[in-house]
Amino acid sequence: MAEGSGSGRADGPGEAGGATDGAAGGAVEPTAVFELLADETRLSILRELAAERYSNWQWSGMSFAELRRAVGVEDAGNFTYHLEKLRGPLVAKDGEEYYLLNAGLEIVGAVESGRYSDTSEEVRGATSYECPYPDCERALEGIYEDQYFRLRCPDHHRFAATILPPTVAAAHSPDELVEIMTIETRQEVQRARAGVCPNCWGPIEATLPAEDPTMATQIEPDLPDGAVLATFDCRQCGLSFEMPTGACVVDHPAVVAFHHDHDEEIRRRPYVTLPFCGIGRADLESEDPVRVRVDVRLDGDALHLWLDGETNVAEYERE
Repeated sequence: MAEGSGSGRADGPGEAGGATDGAAGGAVEPTAVFELLADETRLSILRELAAERYSNWQWSGMSFAELRRAVGVEDAGNFTYHLEKLRGPLVAKDGEEYYLLNAGLEIVGAVESGRYSDTSEEVRGATSYECPYPDCERALEGIYEDQYFRLRCPDHHRFAATILPPTVAAAHSPDELVEIMTIETRQEVQRARAGVCPNCWGPIEATLPAEDPTMATQIEPDLPDGAVLATFDCRQCGLSFEMPTGACVVDHPAVVAFHHDHDEEIRRRPYVTLPFCGIGRADLESEDPVRVRVDVRLDGDALHLWLDGETNVAEYERE
């Protein structure tokens, strides 16, 4: 990968070859940044500069004249006023060109996703996934409203949910939304298990088993006796969530290989279609040290995994 390209979104004038002028020298209050966006001209400036950087996230900018022409402001003095307001926290000047910093890229991405301007209409429809209850033959229903996508059985309860922006719901079917939700949730779980909060990127702690699980109030009407859940708590933003222990091993190489050997693809399958991810499917075998066993079974074969108190796979064995 070339330097300054890809998902790295490098901020800096190295590729441009000049010295950055007007970059912020210290912390900026969030309220000050939000106040900057309360003007259509400034938001248009950010959008035009973002378009320059969207090509491989390159450090690419625009001259004053090019930027003013793209935004469509005839009064040079008025345009200068708004552009100078943005310099520092969101925009940097490098030589004779203006560049959008990474913070500005994140803001433009959020705006274009419709998160702040479009509540969107409700999307509701049956999916091709069946309710996991053995006595239920109903198809799971995908519901999108208030920027929230839920997967639920009409006769039972909600099995999964996550926040998705309006642009996603407008362009995809319920089945496709389930797949997107699965990808998003998997990434959040991987990040949390790596010690990084999926909300604020602060430090997050994993605990297994959860001392006082409350997931029953979120999904299940009744939590099965002896259910072993993992909990994640962020020390920075306060985010806290629980999940079945089996969800912590979905992307483990042994689990992926086990499914591959049985000609099954697991990477894009939602948790609700994986029996070992169900609530009540893990066993607490030891408290000191913590050892929680998860059994993955396919076609009469079994893979046993033991997790420690931080949701790490300490040992696994295949029958």
